[in-house]
Amino acid sequence: EKLLAHEAGVNLAETEFGCTPLYAASSKGHSDVVEMLLGKGADVNQPTTDYGRTPLSTASRHGHTKVVEKLLAHGAGVNLATSEFGCTPLFMASQEGHTDVVEMLLGKGADVNQPTTDDGCTPLYAASQNGHVDV
Repeated sequence: EKLLAHEAGVNLAETEFGCTPLYAASSKGHSDVVEMLLGKGADVNQPTTDYGRTPLSTASRHGHTKVVEKLLAHGAGVNLATSEFGCTPLFMASQEGHTDVVEMLLGKGADVNQPTTDDGCTPLYAASQNGHVDV
């Protein structure tokens, strides 16, 4: 809060991978920090510069349901895919078996058949390959 009160840049990314503060907080599941950053104008869809990962894709991959909920409420793109392999948030959540996240993404219109760009795998394939019967 103190840094933001002194106009710290919420969309400034570190230079190695291009991760923003919102991406970092989303990756670690810090929902209170995510809410604060979004309230200060953080770009909910700003991708990293390395693989084009978004805050929603990393939160979905790690199963951070509270963070996913906040990002979706602020308009995060449910079908935005990573730039390297074309993995969507739904693909990542399905691959890792995060059923609650899968349900949230589907409820917001995630494309259940959007394949990855490198090998054409779908969310169903990823869930099946990893034995996630509930997904």
